Amino acid sequence: MNERRLQIRRSILFAGVSIILALVEIPLAASGSTERDRPIRVSAIAGPSGLGMAGLLQSPPVIGGKPISVEIAASVDALVPKIAKGELDVAILPPNVAAKLYTRGNKTIVTCAVVGNATLSIVTADRSIRVLSDLRGKTLVVAGQGSTPEYVIRALLERAGIGQGEVTLDFSFPTPEIPAALASGRVAYALLPEPFATVAVESTRGTAREARRAIVIKDEWSRAGFGADFPMTVCVASRSFAEERPAELRAFLAAYKSSIEWAVSNPVEAAKAAEAGGVGVRAVIGARAIPSSALVFVPAREARDEIETLLSVFLSQAPESIGGVLPDGGFYLP
Repeated sequence: MNERRLQIRRSILFAGVSIILALVEIPLAASGSTERDRPIRVSAIAGPSGLGMAGLLQSPPVIGGKPISVEIAASVDALVPKIAKGELDVAILPPNVAAKLYTRGNKTIVTCAVVGNATLSIVTADRSIRVLSDLRGKTLVVAGQGSTPEYVIRALLERAGIGQGEVTLDFSFPTPEIPAALASGRVAYALLPEPFATVAVESTRGTAREARRAIVIKDEWSRAGFGADFPMTVCVASRSFAEERPAELRAFLAAYKSSIEWAVSNPVEAAKAAEAGGVGVRAVIGARAIPSSALVFVPAREARDEIETLLSVFLSQAPESIGGVLPDGGFYLP
């Protein structure tokens, strides 16, 4: 009799535990299903890095049964916390920011591709400026302190034998204001990326201060022995997304590559789509800037040498800007 009661109690206990486990497992399963069912969340930074996304903005591809979700962030600072927390699946970042996020963020991202190469030029109306040594004694306004333009120009000046202080670097102008400052004469020499170099040249055409791209930094980079080119922007993915939904990541990257190729071949249409998508570049400027914007799609594993060369420049001048060390092989999508 006692044995019979014991068996009944065990049966009841087992059933209760099973019910509790089932209740725990149901939301977990639902959560996993929801995670895989949601659209891919993508973000770029407002400005030139968004031009290559014009095709994605105009016709978001359907991946995993849903159109991808594309947003344009106001700044790098607004975008980084989202990709770090897993609130984004894919983001477009400067290489040093991606490296720092990887080395200091427990390797939570992986770099998929270089999507923009060097677009920097020294823009001036001074016809005497042809090589870097011509800048001795001048003040050069640089677009972006603590970013690629600053460290690239410092490395090139050093490689050219131009000592610190021989060229004064001025970071006091916000990048969007530099073209107007060149046109007004408040700035005589500026290091600008696209599309701002195009804006400066176009807005001064036919005036007394007609500006030109006096020195193309890509050429100086090659002449200095650093390599043929260097990346300005990379596409990264959260590691969890890359590992849990690899087929969808590959599908997105193929769509992004097609978007870039379409933008390069159709700058007018792409510029209109980018403006409509909130990239922050007017269509008339984007159409003229895209041919000079070095939009590319190079898988990160193929561009590793170029990425590491640039990151080594950051490491030598400001180690903290990439997290103190060069990222290891896990930084690159296989």
